[in-house]
Amino acid sequence: MTVSYGRVRNRVATGAIATSVTAVIGAVIVASFGWVAPAGAQQRDPETYAKFLEGADRVGRMQVPRVIETLKIEDGQRVVDLGSGSGLFTRPLAQRVGATGVAYAVDIDEGLLAIVARSAREANIPNVRTVKAEASDPKIPEPVDLIFICDTLHHLGNQAEYLKNLHRYLKPGGRVAIIDFSNDWPVGHESMRYSTKDLEGWTKAAGFTRTEAHDFLDNSFFYIYRQTDR
Repeated sequence: MTVSYGRVRNRVATGAIATSVTAVIGAVIVASFGWVAPAGAQQRDPETYAKFLEGADRVGRMQVPRVIETLKIEDGQRVVDLGSGSGLFTRPLAQRVGATGVAYAVDIDEGLLAIVARSAREANIPNVRTVKAEASDPKIPEPVDLIFICDTLHHLGNQAEYLKNLHRYLKPGGRVAIIDFSNDWPVGHESMRYSTKDLEGWTKAAGFTRTEAHDFLDNSFFYIYRQTDR
């Protein structure tokens, strides 16, 4: 379903109608941008949502090849795409680690995980594994070298505690890479907004040290962290 948010807002009156429509708009946008969300929010059609995630505008904005290059992943590593959605990053991550490595697509939406598995088969990428997560636990099946989190952290509850719990899924010296909105947040994300200052507080409390900061993405920060003293 195509929604024109400008047209919807132009038709909104005041009072209860405005409140109702604003809530609907917010719910639709949250579904469009969040990769990991509470189970009750998973009311979108996975196929339609995957097409949005793989759309030319979003693919261009995310600069996937440059992000993958910046991550400096090595052959044979185990990596995680946390909040994998359609697998936009999962597939190139799997290709980068090579035949002896593994890329885990982690999401709470089984429909999206099925799409990731199918797209990996169609692209002849055999080293993609899908993992059904819980809202508070990614359920990664083995220690990994990198956990990549794109456009997802704002949907997670209690981010400091969630990040702290990632240590048990990382190899010693493992890294966490985080991409999220930096300035202009989509409509409907008002309650989920956070600042990079907030993020620095969460990561420090969780035992991570920022080692890299990149600003080449439009309206997104891109930070890489390592485990502190591990």
